[in-house]
Amino acid sequence: MPFEVQPDVVLLMVALGAGYLWALRSLGPRVAPDEVTQRRRPVLFFTGLLVLTVAASWPIDTIGDGYLFSVHMGQYLLMTLVAAPLLLAGVPGWLLRELTVPIRPAVAWLARPLIALLILNTILVVSHWPALIEIYVTNDVVHFAMHVLWVGSGLLFWMPILSPIPEYPRLSEPLQMGYLFLSSVIPTFPASFLTWADGPFYDVYAEAPRLWGISAITDTQAAGLVMKLGGGILLWSVITVIFFRWVATQTDPSADSNPPSRIRPSNGAPLQHR
Repeated sequence: MPFEVQPDVVLLMVALGAGYLWALRSLGPRVAPDEVTQRRRPVLFFTGLLVLTVAASWPIDTIGDGYLFSVHMGQYLLMTLVAAPLLLAGVPGWLLRELTVPIRPAVAWLARPLIALLILNTILVVSHWPALIEIYVTNDVVHFAMHVLWVGSGLLFWMPILSPIPEYPRLSEPLQMGYLFLSSVIPTFPASFLTWADGPFYDVYAEAPRLWGISAITDTQAAGLVMKLGGGILLWSVITVIFFRWVATQTDPSADSNPPSRIRPSNGAPLQHR
């Protein structure tokens, strides 16, 4: 596996980063002059962009496409459970509002917790169907579309947890923990089929050159463990953070003494939470 630069990935990530900086410096002062973007948001956004670049580039993308299915599964987790929440957490509320104005009703419906959870897991199962995997590793258009679906479903999935605007409301902390707990349980069922498989599921990985002496069956079982344990560790880490943050608000009466002011739309009327 000689080193290779994927110019399409580099150009896309540079374009996304440049567009984000332009929005902060030029668009924000015009559309939201009274809103201050927290300094941590650019850090989170560019960290997410870095994770996305690593996941979509050599060597992860090369190994995941034609050698080891377990690395492919790790690539999926990086895009949906690491890069997506970092990108969403890095987008200021005013920017998310501007980006989704034309499709706000659709996003509001798709970002409902049960809908977003169903979308994420449906794409997980469908995108790893053996027939589709065979096309994914050989067709560049399908390959790119799959990555877009992974990141897009990840952004919708994290909206009930990280949304910065009331148009797409967050769940309360107890419901956030329940939502993430359910999200950690559902993938264990398809992961079990991989973990306890007695043969490889995918011809393209079964016939691929063996890296580091890893057999095709071991690779398939490792992919199940990556899905089950890797995804579970990521989600339970977030659950732990939410739990301690929620406990702190329950024990500190001053935590809610200064609730955030309501964001007003352009007509000046306060937005109402439903």
